[in-house]
Amino acid sequence: MKKDKMHKFFDDKAMIIDNLRSIKSNLEEIEEISLFDPDETLYNEILSLIDDAKASDTSSALAEIIQKAKVIETALDSWFAKEGIETLELSWPEF
Repeated sequence: MKKDKMHKFFDDKAMIIDNLRSIKSNLEEIEEISLFDPDETLYNEILSLIDDAKASDTSSALAEIIQKAKVIETALDSWFAKEGIETLELSWPEF
């Protein structure tokens, strides 16, 4: 049973990292099409969350990263929506 929990943890961790990379790509796409020019803080925060997720070794740490990432995801999605561009809603693991 413990092995199954470890597999789930690593699968969830990989999913979170993939989602964060998708958010990073969305931000880069927004900058590319010049919808707005966000400061580097947001970009650096995403990079920091990716690093944090890679280093995480507990579910509670990953849950905290998810909360922060969802805030960023929502902000970026609203910018896309204002311009009539659809985005995929990311699914996040639940802890």
